[in-house]
Amino acid sequence: MDRKRRDFLSATAAAVTLSARLPAKLAHAAESSAAATAPPPQAAQNPAPNASAAAAYGAPSEIKAIDFINLRELEPAAQKVIPAGGFGYISSAAGDEWTKRENEASFKRVTIAPRYLTGYKAADRSTTVLGSQLATPLMCSAMAAHAMAHETAELGSAKGTDAAKALYCAASLSTKTLEEIAQVCPGPKWFQIYLPADRGAAAAVLGRAKAAGYSAIVLTVDTVVPSNRETDRRNHFRSPFPSGNFPAQPGGYGQEAIKRDLDWDDVEFIHKTTGLPVLLKGVITPEFAVAAVEHGCAGVQVSNHGGRQLDDVAGAFTVLPRIADAVHGRAVIVIDGGIRRGQDVFKCLALGANLVAIGRPVLYGLALGGWMGAQTVFQHLDGELEMTMRLAGARTIAEISRKYIAL
Repeated sequence: MDRKRRDFLSATAAAVTLSARLPAKLAHAAESSAAATAPPPQAAQNPAPNASAAAAYGAPSEIKAIDFINLRELEPAAQKVIPAGGFGYISSAAGDEWTKRENEASFKRVTIAPRYLTGYKAADRSTTVLGSQLATPLMCSAMAAHAMAHETAELGSAKGTDAAKALYCAASLSTKTLEEIAQVCPGPKWFQIYLPADRGAAAAVLGRAKAAGYSAIVLTVDTVVPSNRETDRRNHFRSPFPSGNFPAQPGGYGQEAIKRDLDWDDVEFIHKTTGLPVLLKGVITPEFAVAAVEHGCAGVQVSNHGGRQLDDVAGAFTVLPRIADAVHGRAVIVIDGGIRRGQDVFKCLALGANLVAIGRPVLYGLALGGWMGAQTVFQHLDGELEMTMRLAGARTIAEISRKYIAL
């Protein structure tokens, strides 16, 4: 272990109080720099480390164009530049990590049925989702670890997503504030929330999101208790970064400031407080998807949290067709988990998704090139989607359906 990483782990183990965020340091004209992301779930019984640990963390800072052949190459490359504890937090999952592996593996059990001689000369990937006009049906999924990947944190991922004309979903436990993120992301954006237990605090952050221009609220429902993130325990890792949106709040990710007994009244509370469309993230059964529609949700995000919460649940793509059948066009369907190819995106759209959310690859691209790296991840996937549509014979996103899947 190199000296910097050894010092960082020593600092985090000794720290017992949460301090103010690290002062900003310019890394690029349009960027701000090192600040915070949320502590991981296993920190529930431990105070968050202090600012000296954050300063010792040593996230990458370079902003540059990146070159790669496919998205799977990004992970080992990012491992070389992200500090060991942070990389373990980003890359790992719960328990035996079976669900994480199944998320990717499930795509290879479904094949594409191309339709040739269509006469098409182009493939239009533009789409509209809940009023947001997008050049591609891709979204940056809400994640809490951006400062672990790069000094610019969410400002880098948001700027890169916006530059690729995809949709950005900001996390309530982001490093940077939702207002700072909105400033660098003028395009379409949603706000994900871990609902604070205190209704006043919840109403305040929801009001801020609406005022900052976020057009939908995504409520994550599968984190009511911390999961068994064993890699973090082996690494003795706790995030040194506090949450940008709750700097004065004693709790954080995995602590009691987050509501632990979510129910449908909380969904109604978000509806009434914001008047914005509400989506539920963490939907993996048709029955729950139907309940979400019946309770007025505008959409569901088919997700198992990247395998990071409950292991041994189905891959998200595996359950997508049944959920799409159950929803039957009454709500928007977003999916995340294991998407690594444009063909994966195409299959998701063919089996009922309206929007495909990308997680870890965005953080790996961010680590390797800042906002330019994140942008390239989306552009690469969009290029592969265009290729797949051309070869499969689909001219528009709306045209992609189950007729392109070999069932």
